[in-house]
Formats: sequence, structure tokens, C-alpha cells
Amino acid sequence: MGIAPYLTEQYLKHPSMQNEDVIKLCYQAARGAEHLLRDTERAREYLIREMEAVEAADGALCENISPEICRVNLAAWKHRGLPIDALFEAFVATASVSRDGEDLLIPYLDEATALIEEGTIPLNAEAWNSTRAAYEQMGMPAVHHSAAYRQGEHPAYRIVRREHAMEWEQ
Repeated sequence: MGIAPYLTEQYLKHPSMQNEDVIKLCYQAARGAEHLLRDTERAREYLIREMEAVEAADGALCENISPEICRVNLAAWKHRGLPIDALFEAFVATASVSRDGEDLLIPYLDEATALIEEGTIPLNAEAWNSTRAAYEQMGMPAVHHSAAYRQGEHPAYRIVRREHAMEWEQ
């Protein structure tokens, strides 16, 4: 199973998604957040600062972005009073989501392309194809959320394997 249903669900939940946000979701689902963990102490400090800054809010703790990966909502985490160390450990354990060396980024981008071209995700297909081509030419690095997404969604989350999330949601 791929990520098409998760991409569709994310677009419905977060209608401010732009091409960059679709690419970011595909990247995170395929490659995790390893790029953020080159310096684990700095990553921990950043999580602590972000958790202090985010306002606690009731809501979904996790949003699935693939069969194996979810985004843990920091506002919901804080609202539940869960320990920050548990989240950080799960985040570190999930840094790389490689499946025996298989890179799923291209297949996930292909799924996104199909959803956009068929209109399930109502982004401009021509603009998407152009953005995707430029992204691939850059070597497919990690990307930031679009300004529209940051302004409309105020994202504050960490990427973790769903198996960790199931422990917390009980």
C-alpha cells in the first residue's frame, strides 16, 4: 500500500497545502527526518524550545502520512502532558525510515502526481510537474513547508513510526 489515501486525507485536513508541502510529506514518508538529526543535542534543544512556544490544544495526537509514519502534533502532546523525552526518543528512532535500502520517494511522488493529475488533490498539474522536475534536478533534498501552509496551518510536529504513536494513543 502506498501513500495516496494519506496524501488525500492530509489535503482535506490541511487545504492550504501547496506543491512544496506535498513534496515535504512524500519526503517525510519515504525518508523520515534524518536531516534534522545531524546534531541530536541541538535537535533536542529545538524540540524543547518549540514545545515551550506551542500552545497546548486538544486535538488529534497523530496524523498518518504513510502506512508506517505519522506526524505527532506538539500542541496535542503538550495538552496531554506527555513526556517530551518519549517523543524525542521516538523521533530519533524514526530518523531514517529506509526499508532495506529501498527509497520510496520517487514512487510516493508518482502517487502524488497521479492524485493531482486526476484532480483528487486540486493543485495545478502543470505547476506541480514543473515544481517536481525542479525538485528532482536539485537532488531531492528535504524541503520546508510553503509560506501558505505555515501561515494557515501553524505546523508543529515530529515524525515518528506509527507503532510508537499507538502506544501513546491508548
